[in-house]
Amino acid sequence: MALPTYDKSKRKSTNFEQLPKGAYVIKIMGAKEDTWPSGDNCLKIAFDIAEGKYKGFYQDMFDRNTNEDKQWPFDAVFNLNIPNDGCKEYIWDNWNTFFADLEDSNNGYSFDGNVKALKGKLIGGKFHIKQTEKNGNVYDHTVMKWTCVAEDVRQGKAGKLPNDKLVGSAQTSTAQSDPDGIDGFLNIPDGSADELPF
Repeated sequence: MALPTYDKSKRKSTNFEQLPKGAYVIKIMGAKEDTWPSGDNCLKIAFDIAEGKYKGFYQDMFDRNTNEDKQWPFDAVFNLNIPNDGCKEYIWDNWNTFFADLEDSNNGYSFDGNVKALKGKLIGGKFHIKQTEKNGNVYDHTVMKWTCVAEDVRQGKAGKLPNDKLVGSAQTSTAQSDPDGIDGFLNIPDGSADELPF
């Protein structure tokens, strides 16, 4: 049997660098309204690291992705529940905090309900390690849990980081925080490359 030839340019990269947990200034790359499997509404906010050593971290990850269907890194999408009458108070707290932090991070900006206008705005993000388990393997993800004012990150005054969510620990929750799975990437529909990540 003749062995197939190979394409050296298709070699899979083994140089994977994980973003360290911490506080970062992030730039919103795109946002869209979406729905959780439960039927609740949310904003999916794609972002990248905007400043410092890890600037462009997720764009670089995206550019190195050799899959034919380009996908934005799943860990670089912040899901913000859209509050409604009767929702839990923490959903309102998260909503109000996000937009207060966003406005305070972008001089003169005021959110008017236009989701597309979020693109290009800066905000501070506090990241922690969230572990997921699939097929008996445990994976570490560095994900944004909370927001803060971008200038506080620059000044080293972002405050306490969120606790890590480790598999098997008391902090691990099965709450609906990762409805799209744990494959690490958000699917991008055909023909939308010009509007990446959404």
